[in-house]
Amino acid sequence: MNKETRKQQILKIKNNEKPIGRIDIPWKDKLEPMDVYQIPLDFLIFNKYNGRILSRTKSLENQHKLINPETEEGKKLIEGLLYDSKPQKNEETLKSLTKLGQEKVGIITEDGIIIDGNRRAMLLNRIPQIDYFKAIILPVEYDGNPLEIEKFETKYQLGEERKLDYNPIEIYLKIQQLYTRISNKKYKRDDIDKEAVKRIYEWVGNYKNINTENDIVFTLDVMNTMDDYLDRFEYNGFYTALDKREEQFRRLTDWVINFTKVEGSGKAFDGYSSLDVDDLRFIAYDLIRIRYKNEKFR
Repeated sequence: MNKETRKQQILKIKNNEKPIGRIDIPWKDKLEPMDVYQIPLDFLIFNKYNGRILSRTKSLENQHKLINPETEEGKKLIEGLLYDSKPQKNEETLKSLTKLGQEKVGIITEDGIIIDGNRRAMLLNRIPQIDYFKAIILPVEYDGNPLEIEKFETKYQLGEERKLDYNPIEIYLKIQQLYTRISNKKYKRDDIDKEAVKRIYEWVGNYKNINTENDIVFTLDVMNTMDDYLDRFEYNGFYTALDKREEQFRRLTDWVINFTKVEGSGKAFDGYSSLDVDDLRFIAYDLIRIRYKNEKFR
């Protein structure tokens, strides 16, 4: 089913079928009451850049793997990534969905892209007796207002599902992606778009290590360190190579900031130079690559 056909079918449901409920959601900076409909699962398309699997899909694409969620192959690939992101939690949710049905409503665009509920839809596809998805239909196509959708997805998912922890690397990628989209440039510590940082913090809120706008800046610094590490070992864009190494990258980034002369560090030894900072960085990269234990790394 192509995009136009999906849109027509979803519009037909919206115009002709009675809603099964109504929920207030934060859309365009205010709470909007929106109707809930039963949408056939066959009408829906997974969002391959969903925050839960962003590092996985980007890594595959950087290895020249085409991921088209509109094909059966692409759909199965994304379903596998979603399931593997939290296998134990998914098994628990699958049992609940099988017994009770879908309790939490999802959110889709007019052309059937799942904005919230990719994981639930993946699990519902595994239950033969359920062939529909309870969802709100946002009044926009997925490509119609990318920044507004990104903002909504970030605020809604990190706010509503923060107990369902994401892979840590996904958060760094999400914030980097938001910064680039808002500011239209790559992040550099000596040329920070403060307005972009402010907006991202408003969207993300207090999530894990992010409690101030300065934490957004540090998250971007850490992501730059991660990208530099990948480039050094020619793993460019293979974000799965960063798994379970978050704490080491955070510590290294903090060291580099503190020991860089332009930051006025008081921790450096007499006569040190930027070459010593580079040595620190590259030795740390080697230790990270061989999975040196955190306690020894510190």
